[in-house]
Amino acid sequence: MVWHLQGGSPMARNQGGAQLSFLIVSLVGMVVLCFVVFQQNSDINASDNALAAAEGEVASKEDKIREQSIEIYGLRVLIHGNSETSVPVPEIEAMIEKSGGDIATARGSSSSREYESLTEMYDDSIDTIRFLNNELQSQRSAAEAKDNEYQEVVTSKSNLGSQLNEEIDSLRSQLNDMQVQLEQSRTRAREESASLREEVERLVQDNSATVYKLQRDLSISENLLQRSNDRIEELKREIVREQTFAMVEPDGEVLKVSEELGKAWINLGSKARLRRGLVFDVFAYQKGGKRISKGRVEVLSVQDQFSEVAILENLDRFNPISTGDMIASPFYDQNDVPMFVFAGDSATNGRYSIEDMKRKIELFGGVVSDEVHLNTDYIVAVKGYEDSDEYGLARDLGVTILRETELLDFIDF
Repeated sequence: MVWHLQGGSPMARNQGGAQLSFLIVSLVGMVVLCFVVFQQNSDINASDNALAAAEGEVASKEDKIREQSIEIYGLRVLIHGNSETSVPVPEIEAMIEKSGGDIATARGSSSSREYESLTEMYDDSIDTIRFLNNELQSQRSAAEAKDNEYQEVVTSKSNLGSQLNEEIDSLRSQLNDMQVQLEQSRTRAREESASLREEVERLVQDNSATVYKLQRDLSISENLLQRSNDRIEELKREIVREQTFAMVEPDGEVLKVSEELGKAWINLGSKARLRRGLVFDVFAYQKGGKRISKGRVEVLSVQDQFSEVAILENLDRFNPISTGDMIASPFYDQNDVPMFVFAGDSATNGRYSIEDMKRKIELFGGVVSDEVHLNTDYIVAVKGYEDSDEYGLARDLGVTILRETELLDFIDF
């Protein structure tokens, strides 16, 4: 009992501590609640201030919009009148779009600018007007300079015209004087002509016999001159007569003949640029210089000073190839390679064409050309050669004419 009175019971002490803790927690909660309320009041005040500022800004923008609307309306009235519905917006946009090219053209530029509004177009339009005004002033200055130059030229021409008029008057005066002198000269000339005519008639009568004799002598001289010209033409034709292979100078001669072996030896060797396989025509000269063909020989072997040949043909067994006979070949020239030119259209031998004969000539050491030159050695005459230009030129140049049959004697064996 005494214990309860002095210290109280443990349960009572626990209840008092719990109440105290609850009181402390309540106080802390109230403090936190007050802080939260204060903070929310601050946020509300800040939001109210921001809202008021936004409302003020909106009001300011609305004022600007009203001002711009008034300006736009004023521009519309200025451009299109008082009716707002009469503003052709598409036409204005088309005008703005077209104005870029027009302004560029006015400034002499090839690049067109695109405008977003009438304000941009207005600024460039003002600049373009200034530019065109400057150009106009420049053109006016140039025109004034040209006008001054023209006035100077007119003044100069006027002075020159005065000088020319004075010169014309002087020339007219001189012309009149010359006409007077000319008339006087004509009168004297007529008088002298009449006098000379009388003198001529007298001389003709006195010298008629002399004139007749001179005319007769002149006629005789003309006849003699014509005969001389005819003789000269005849001699010319004889000089340029056709040069044939029978007229070619000999290349060498036969030194020795062996009828048993069918061989002979000639005076041409390697020093004379002779080669094996070459065929020569063998001939002899008779009295009067006539040339008689006796046969053909072919070179078998070549020494320095002479060569051995085979007798291919004796044309006359009673007049065979013998010592001292001459030899000649169109394929032999100890100084140069012989050159051939064909004249005519086609071959007539029936065995070789013109192309075949050309290859044969080259095989035997000759050269074939398409045109006649000064160094051409032989003209090969085939069918139709008389009408060819090559034949006519060869005759004029004195080139040797080689008949088709004569050529075959040297390449066809």
